[in-house]
Amino acid sequence: MPTYRLESGTDAEREAAVSAALVAYNDERSEMLRQRLTPEHRLSVPLESYLLSEAGEVLGGCAGRAVPLWGWLEIDLMWLREPLRGQGWGARLLRDVEAQATALGCTRAKLSTWEFQARPFYEQQGYVVYAEEQDYPPGHTNFLMRKALTPPAEAAERPGLLAH
Repeated sequence: MPTYRLESGTDAEREAAVSAALVAYNDERSEMLRQRLTPEHRLSVPLESYLLSEAGEVLGGCAGRAVPLWGWLEIDLMWLREPLRGQGWGARLLRDVEAQATALGCTRAKLSTWEFQARPFYEQQGYVVYAEEQDYPPGHTNFLMRKALTPPAEAAERPGLLAH
């Protein structure tokens, strides 16, 4: 009978072996996963939009990743200086990144936000909560949100970011 042992600790070579085995397993079961690394289907494309002062100072921004093969935009971060909130800049930044994603064929977006961050803002932009993670981190709730994106033809008709 074979003998096995568990071993804890980080090991890049072992992690690579487990990762390769998982990728092979997933690829056998999903055409979408199998295609993800072909040259015409890069897994993700970084998308960013920033609000800058006349001097070039960053006043806010929205950054995410489009996964065109799967049709998803993943918003990773969004921030705007306090005095500029409530003036439409956040919505413009978010719409700009969403428009970039729809131009790549994305039809859905997702993000997460804690209860002390911007859930009401995202709901105003059409995002809905699909899951809550209680005590993540302890004492807080993380909301997972998603949205159906406007088709590319309609997104192309939107004006870009303009000063007001």
